[in-house]
Amino acid sequence: MEKLRKYLQGYVKIRLESSMPERFLSLCVHNQIPLWNLKNKDLYYEMEISVRNYFRLNAFRRKTQSKILLLEKHGLPFFFQKNKKRKAFFLGFFLGVLLLYVCSLFIWDIQIHGNHFYSQETVLETLEAFQIRDGTLKKNVDCQKIAAKIRTSFPQVVWVSAKIQGTCLMIEMKENEDSYTDAPAPSETKGYDLAAEKDGTIVKMVTRKGMPLVQEGETCKAGDLLVSGRLEILDNDAQVQRYEYVRADADIEILTDYAYYDEFSLQHTVKIYNKKEKRYGMLRLFGKEFSLWRDDASQAEIYRTEHPVFLTPSFCLPLSYGSIRVVPYETKTKIRTPKEARELAAAHLQVYLENLVKQGAIIKEQKVQVQIGKEKCIAKGRITVVEKTGKPVSTEKIPLPEPEKLQ
Repeated sequence: MEKLRKYLQGYVKIRLESSMPERFLSLCVHNQIPLWNLKNKDLYYEMEISVRNYFRLNAFRRKTQSKILLLEKHGLPFFFQKNKKRKAFFLGFFLGVLLLYVCSLFIWDIQIHGNHFYSQETVLETLEAFQIRDGTLKKNVDCQKIAAKIRTSFPQVVWVSAKIQGTCLMIEMKENEDSYTDAPAPSETKGYDLAAEKDGTIVKMVTRKGMPLVQEGETCKAGDLLVSGRLEILDNDAQVQRYEYVRADADIEILTDYAYYDEFSLQHTVKIYNKKEKRYGMLRLFGKEFSLWRDDASQAEIYRTEHPVFLTPSFCLPLSYGSIRVVPYETKTKIRTPKEARELAAAHLQVYLENLVKQGAIIKEQKVQVQIGKEKCIAKGRITVVEKTGKPVSTEKIPLPEPEKLQ
């Protein structure tokens, strides 16, 4: 920063030839004239001084009968003096600085971090609906309102912050990682039960809180209560004194069946790539794209690569460059053979099973039949799995039973 200040003010390198150099330097110190890079060359001294203070040395020179020689000139004032005839250069420099200042008044990049459940495109589309996009004036961006709107639009987001750095809008968010999105909040109810989500047979039950209502090996239907959150507190006469409501907690595994059905046409369209791909350069300025490529509505796959330009990590310019890759193709209709149809049906079934496993299910048995007709292939059957169950539901509160009257 000090070097920049010296450059902007301008400074010179001088040589001092004097019979009383100590007195000359003492006068500079007494009058608070800073000198730097002072060097003793036996017969003379060399030093650097600002342009403004250089013109204050005449009085000291006369008092000490010294001789001052100007050796070098440095800094912005001398640069302008040397290039004062180059008007086009200074005009371009001024316009460039003015353009950078105007660009600094807008948002040119929106960065979103911490989103996993919601995609980048979904969040950007939501911000677009709130008139927040690239090219928005920074003075029109209210970070607190943006954070509140994101929390309102995305229920899974439990924390969000928005701030402006340079020409970038930085959005940090944290999503809810709790798998039970339907569980009642503690403030909504004092206790809840655990209910079955599907029909099946209980194969494992470990209760930590609550009263188990079924045992291992028993069957249940969707909606049946498995663990009650209502506990009976008895007195010495084995009479219900009161009910205590807790949040039921248990590890419950159920053996259940999934109905599987998959249908697809034997006729399908394939792409044939018989032409060479083409590449075009691309430039985007203030949201306007410039490229030699023209969309002629022909069948082709388009791949874009774009790189925004940053002056600093937080100063994005409304300028980006990249390339457009065009891969032409032709389409042809084909009919799958029985072997191909069975292989595709097996691939679809494998993807379905993998999704069940990702959800925590254990595959026990699968009975799926593949039927190939003239126009379509149908795969249907049942898949038996063991999975966790226990959906929280509000506990029904009941009044205390009336005490029995003595005869």
